[in-house]
Amino acid sequence: MSDEPGGDSEPVPKLPRGRGIRLTGPEVFRILMTVGMLIAVLVLAKPCGNAVSSFVMGFEGKNKGSAMPKPGNVDIPQLPGSAGDYVELHPGMTDDEVRAAIAAAKAKAHERAGSAASTGSATGSGSAATATGSAASSMP
Repeated sequence: MSDEPGGDSEPVPKLPRGRGIRLTGPEVFRILMTVGMLIAVLVLAKPCGNAVSSFVMGFEGKNKGSAMPKPGNVDIPQLPGSAGDYVELHPGMTDDEVRAAIAAAKAKAHERAGSAASTGSATGSGSAATATGSAASSMP
């Protein structure tokens, strides 16, 4: 038996060791440029974001973007087709309740069309408002 634990008398080959990372001049330049760009992005992100924010908010006027709407200070527009003209239909409603809600919405729309025609705001303007009865007769 031999003195070595494996029983081989051949020497174990050594793994080749490199002398570090060898980089050419252009590779070092690319690495340094990439690191520089990353540092620039990190350093300039906040000031640039603040500048863009103030530029965009400047179109709305002074301090108009700072007031968030709350349930008490939001005005519901009263224009045709706005949120005030819709009737909520819930999933559990019966057919009679749906018909009643649609009839109420039509009556409300007819009332608004009548009040708009009486004030003269839509006469001759070519808008969707028509004389009373003509729009209601075409609806099913």
